[in-house]
Amino acid sequence: MSPGNGWEDISYAGDDPKQLAKVGLYPLFGVAAITAFARYFYEDLSFITVLQYAIVTFVKFFVSYFFAMVVFASTMGQCVEGEVNEKKYTTVITYSLAIVSIVAIVKNLLPLDLSIIDFLYVYVGIVLWKSARYLVVKDDKLVQFLVMAIISILGVPYALGAILKFIIG
Repeated sequence: MSPGNGWEDISYAGDDPKQLAKVGLYPLFGVAAITAFARYFYEDLSFITVLQYAIVTFVKFFVSYFFAMVVFASTMGQCVEGEVNEKKYTTVITYSLAIVSIVAIVKNLLPLDLSIIDFLYVYVGIVLWKSARYLVVKDDKLVQFLVMAIISILGVPYALGAILKFIIG
């Protein structure tokens, strides 16, 4: 998805974001969880540990999706011009978390820790920034929107994953 033109293309397509989540995003969360098993082959981890990581991967993304929905629903009213369009912000959440999931899949499949992969999260930030026009975010509320979106789309999965990994040991 091109961050510059992608939102216009998505706007014209008019896909139902709940259907996109059902047939695309949730299975992508599952693929991200399944790829966590790849770590079993190149790290010295037990099967149970890798299984726990897979569960954490799925749960952190699944919970983050609904957390982001609540955050966007409660804050978009003050950020956008006119009526809040639930379909549009749900689409933004769906596509953004899909990109985060794809980054997780790549990280799981690579046997070494490449720092450059972490820079792909900057791309998610750019996608969120470009989504402001699609969502009709007020110019004076752009920073507030970006902080809210980045925390809910990038911060929550990271924090939730760290907390769950700490709990399981």
